[in-house]
Amino acid sequence: MKKILPLLIILIFAITLSACGKKKEKDQPSQSANTKLLINALEINTRPFIAMIPHSSGRLLSLYLNNIPEQAKSSTLDIEYLAGNLLKGGRISLNLPVDTPYIQAFLLGSCSAGGKCSFDKDLISGTLKHRIEFDGETHILKSNYVFINGEEVSTSDTKASFAPASLKQTNLILIDSQGLPMPIEAEAVSSPFIITSVTDDTIKGTLTLRAKEAVKALLYNGSSYEELPIKSNQDGLVTLVINHTPWQKTAQIIRDDEQGKTEEVTVHILGPIILTK
Repeated sequence: MKKILPLLIILIFAITLSACGKKKEKDQPSQSANTKLLINALEINTRPFIAMIPHSSGRLLSLYLNNIPEQAKSSTLDIEYLAGNLLKGGRISLNLPVDTPYIQAFLLGSCSAGGKCSFDKDLISGTLKHRIEFDGETHILKSNYVFINGEEVSTSDTKASFAPASLKQTNLILIDSQGLPMPIEAEAVSSPFIITSVTDDTIKGTLTLRAKEAVKALLYNGSSYEELPIKSNQDGLVTLVINHTPWQKTAQIIRDDEQGKTEEVTVHILGPIILTK
């Protein structure tokens, strides 16, 4: 028994040292822990401006992107959308640097190697996640969009809703554009929202944005900002009457649904509309 006791003490001491060593190793921060991951933290004037524009074919969307930070090392967009009761989506990775504004087609469906395609219908709403890396930080910008087809709709995060003036207001998209085409001087108190269209027809309806501290509403008209009258502001819900023509840009896109055919498209964008103090 006298011989066993010292051995037990030595064994317990060794186990204690081993456990302490493992704990110390576990407490050391890993390399990935040093990477900053920031969600919707970029100041609005420095964020890239993004838009999703419907296509007359109903088979694809045009992705419009501008004001990408010059120091950005990577830019990846995850696009999700609800088609009926099915969640669909895809990813676009930009090979930086790119000329801006940058426009690329996004297929609403899939095509086989043989060229046979299937397309999604009954589009309801979706989300955008833009991942940008620069200056040792990874920024993720998240936003929502909703398809407009004659009836009142709201984004899934309830930040915005739009009631068209008539059932003829169709094939439109209401989207949080994350950033702005050009900086504003006032302090923003809401997300920037745009309405995109396949035509240059006047967009009419009532837009409601959620912002308690809103004093003014600014509308980007394609070259500058103009003040938009606020109809009412009750319980943090700001109502705006929309009766405006979208501004436009023309560019080339690749039609993946037509074996890589190049097509010239004109994107039509109303806004952004943003609330400020």
